[in-house]
Amino acid sequence: MDKRYNYNKSTIYCSYTSVATNLKMNKSTIYFGIIILLSISIYFLYNSNFQKTTNDFNFGAFSINIPKNWKKIEYNGIDSYVGGITNGNDSLTFDYGWYSYDFSYEDGEKQLFATDTINGKIALLTKPKENGNGTIGIYIEKAYKENRFNLIGKNIADEDLILDIFKSIKFKDSDTTLNSKSIGFSNKITPYSGRSLFYVNCAACHHKNKNMTGPAFGGIKELEFKKWILDSTDLNEIDKTEFGISYHRKAFGKLLTENEIEKLIEYSKSE
Repeated sequence: MDKRYNYNKSTIYCSYTSVATNLKMNKSTIYFGIIILLSISIYFLYNSNFQKTTNDFNFGAFSINIPKNWKKIEYNGIDSYVGGITNGNDSLTFDYGWYSYDFSYEDGEKQLFATDTINGKIALLTKPKENGNGTIGIYIEKAYKENRFNLIGKNIADEDLILDIFKSIKFKDSDTTLNSKSIGFSNKITPYSGRSLFYVNCAACHHKNKNMTGPAFGGIKELEFKKWILDSTDLNEIDKTEFGISYHRKAFGKLLTENEIEKLIEYSKSE
């Protein structure tokens, strides 16, 4: 009896010690887990707030994404909608209507120019050759419902920020899937030449004189090209080819006008 009693006491003591140890470990694990969860929550809460540095400002027919320390400027326009944005130091003003300035009077000796696709809209951009000393702006001839648009600043040093603001411009019919990969500035202002239209819209897949993803662009068949882009009656069923007729019609049918297609055809025939 004594031996069994002693054995049971030892067993009970060991069991109690084991349970107590497990409880301590579980408490430590739970405590450690709570600390981790709190740390993760604080980290993500801080970073989500830290990363929200821009606001999407809606101006009616269009919107612009700008830094939170910028605000709207209100103006009274006579025959167009005018306004702007500012951070108190730098400012950009816009003109949305029929008579928006197209940079035609900018000094070619002091300015650089580029043609780009911004959310499905062909745009002309300009910036000064000397950073922070001149005009930086964007002009869109076919903005929305036959209106033109520009957004312009003067002597702004942070060009990257301004170009990011330009790239965020969206109209009610904008296609956010159509954007140029990079903006190439040059000395020549050629917003809607056939060459510019080609490099903005076609050069990702086509070369002028040799086959790439698509066939060489030089010497394209005029009627076939027009049908590919414009003639919706030419297809009896949807073309499922990756970069076939359906792709081109969806991507460029609303983007390019007949006049611009004519300019592309002229460029394809040029030497």
